[in-house]
Amino acid sequence: MKDPLDLPLRKRIYDHIRLNPGVHFREVQRDLGLAVGQLDFHVNAMVKGEVIVKEMETGNARFYVRDGFSRDEKKALSVLRREIPRGIVLYLLDRPGSSPSKILEAFSITNATLSYHLRKLEKSGILKAETEGRSRHYDIVDPDLMGSLLLLYRSSLFDRVIQKIS
Repeated sequence: MKDPLDLPLRKRIYDHIRLNPGVHFREVQRDLGLAVGQLDFHVNAMVKGEVIVKEMETGNARFYVRDGFSRDEKKALSVLRREIPRGIVLYLLDRPGSSPSKILEAFSITNATLSYHLRKLEKSGILKAETEGRSRHYDIVDPDLMGSLLLLYRSSLFDRVIQKIS
């Protein structure tokens, strides 16, 4: 079998995925300025050639280099690539054991939106909740993993935030 990375464009796509693990198909397409069909053709060849892995999450494809990440790391990177969940994780890394009302004070979102994200994060195993009487407090299940991924991939995670601001 021919090396799937022999073509310069495939190498460029691969390098982008390697530097931005968990990136969505459309993000790759926009970031590299490629046509959808062109990217689809090359990505499928790399998946078939077992160079990259395509993970489907709620109908969206996320890409990773093959054998580069554990299941927990993929789950964490998927969360960290989304703005509101990433913000909640950052908040809880700094202020473990916070209540939803305290978390809500730090964001410009509705209570319903926060509840939605907290439920999803808890269901995915990223957060754990403790209930005391009528109040709930949230913590990150694996703060070391989340912290190390944030540090390791900070340029690809936060460059997008900075680009939105500027």
